[in-house]
Amino acid sequence: MVPKRLGGSAAFLLTLTLLAAACAPAATPTPAPATQPPQPTPPPPPTPTPAPKTLVVCMAQEPASLYLYSEAMLVKSHVLEAIMDGPIDSRTFAYQPVILEKLPSLKDGDAVVEEVEVREGAYPIANAAGDVVTLTKGVKVKVLTDPKTGKTEEKTFEGGSIKLPVMKVTFKIKEGVKWSDGQPVTAEDSVFSFEVAKAPETKTPKFTIERTAEYKALDARTTQWVGIPGWIDATYFINFWTPLPKHKYGKLTPAQMNEDPEVNRNPLGWGAFMMKEWVAGDHITVVKNPNYWRAKEGLPRIDTVIFRIVQDTNQLLAQLLAGDCDIGTQDAAFDAQAEFLKQAEAEGLLKPQFVLGTSFEHLDFNIQPAPGYRMAAGNDVFQDKRVRQAFAYCIDRKAIIDKVLFGRSDAPAVYLPSIHPLYAKDAVKVYEFNPEKGRALLEEAGWKVGPDKIREKGGKKFIVTYGTTAGNRLREQVTQIIQKQLQDNCQIKVELSYKPAREFFADWPDGPVFGRKFDLAEFAWVTGVEPPCELYKSDQIPSDKNPGGQNNTGYSNPAYDEACNRALGTLDPEEKKKWHAEAQRIFSEDLPVLPLFVRLKIAVSSPKVKNFIVDPTANSEMWNIEEFDIQR
Repeated sequence: MVPKRLGGSAAFLLTLTLLAAACAPAATPTPAPATQPPQPTPPPPPTPTPAPKTLVVCMAQEPASLYLYSEAMLVKSHVLEAIMDGPIDSRTFAYQPVILEKLPSLKDGDAVVEEVEVREGAYPIANAAGDVVTLTKGVKVKVLTDPKTGKTEEKTFEGGSIKLPVMKVTFKIKEGVKWSDGQPVTAEDSVFSFEVAKAPETKTPKFTIERTAEYKALDARTTQWVGIPGWIDATYFINFWTPLPKHKYGKLTPAQMNEDPEVNRNPLGWGAFMMKEWVAGDHITVVKNPNYWRAKEGLPRIDTVIFRIVQDTNQLLAQLLAGDCDIGTQDAAFDAQAEFLKQAEAEGLLKPQFVLGTSFEHLDFNIQPAPGYRMAAGNDVFQDKRVRQAFAYCIDRKAIIDKVLFGRSDAPAVYLPSIHPLYAKDAVKVYEFNPEKGRALLEEAGWKVGPDKIREKGGKKFIVTYGTTAGNRLREQVTQIIQKQLQDNCQIKVELSYKPAREFFADWPDGPVFGRKFDLAEFAWVTGVEPPCELYKSDQIPSDKNPGGQNNTGYSNPAYDEACNRALGTLDPEEKKKWHAEAQRIFSEDLPVLPLFVRLKIAVSSPKVKNFIVDPTANSEMWNIEEFDIQR
């Protein structure tokens, strides 16, 4: 190796050092005593305390709240994974218990199907289609044929009384799970959460709650779910309600919890971390939970996590490159930067992960607008499915994918991707790009091209407002492409609107999406293991009676409802497959929303971050945040 030359002051300092060593007086030896006294053993050097580790996770949006039953936002789940681990994870198309000893099963006996005699006039019971009804003559119900497997057959009720199946499922919390204030997490905390979720004031889906006869604590760590007579739940093994601390929130009403600052901005949890501070618009900081039930395993490995809000994707990427962010979460929509990320990975600067998941971006039609909302084209414009189908033919989804996703995704026919085990390839209707068919359907529906090259009908022009979240570069690109395609291909005028995520996704009746106050809306559903057919059921339409409903389109088809309910209400794999296929067939024909593309889950980390894993069906990539580590 060629030595590097020292120059200037460095050479001068080296010369001084050598001269000082040469000129130092020689040490005078000291004669040793005749007898050496015993020398004390020096104490061991103190064990160095490891430097605290801080991880910075940068998100593109700020949660509106951290309350368990507030708006469903992906960024909220990132933080809740840190402070409320589990209680059940969904990874790679399967479920894993986190704070439960196991998932119950009919085989193990902690789930059973029994029979109960029910008399005419009883309510609630589930009919054969899975609807909650009163037992009256002529109602079709399920009767039990095999208790070991939960197999049933249909029968028409003829009056008097009848024996219907009832499911009883037992869950047990692991020993030693504590809230961050040191109090044990109990079965009563889970029952308290169920009662809060059940309240009309709590804005959360009520599907399973309406089919629950009882949810109770059997002892300090054991809960039992009992279904209503006639209801066989295909996912009975996840009917455990995420605990809420009854000792802290028990004196609040559900309505008060919706507004309480502590509940919404400083929630108590049992996870690896606990809340420290939330500076609005800037960051949320969580610190290591001293009462974490896995602390003896050396977890978490990080002392402090800062969830920083960086709304601009390009700025977030710049902060990753500068080392100001250690992780960039998938909500930043890195799709447009995919090629750059690959190059940065090749140069060892960043470590992106590209995973084709189950989340899908979709364009929603407001089929049933909220009272008082008025569309320029008329409130009935999207009630005609020919118009909705025309949009599918007029929009070139493949061109969008090629432009903004570099061809790395596909346009699904329904609400789940083709890689899903229950995707019904042979049942669904597929809409290839065909503007001629789209124009023909619009003409058939009465929308003729006017002199200004905009379609009109009954004196109303086909002008629609198309809304999505602000600050999302990918969505801005998509909306602009669709705006041009609809004008050029099918003479529909589109006006674009962008709103902050917390405003866009606000619950009924305030927000445009779930308040059903929009014309067209684009966003993504983050789905998981099960096909999410319930998103478009009639009983999921947001309203005063159902403020937590998710069916923002207002779509309602009894045949679809029945197919979805039957799929959700059977333990027979073949029956489940058959009814999910039927639900998908009806959906693809009615097209209440146009699925645009399957979202690539793209999250980015520094090469120094360890154990960061993006999973296809885990909603948040923070699912194992207690395992994260970083080398500074």
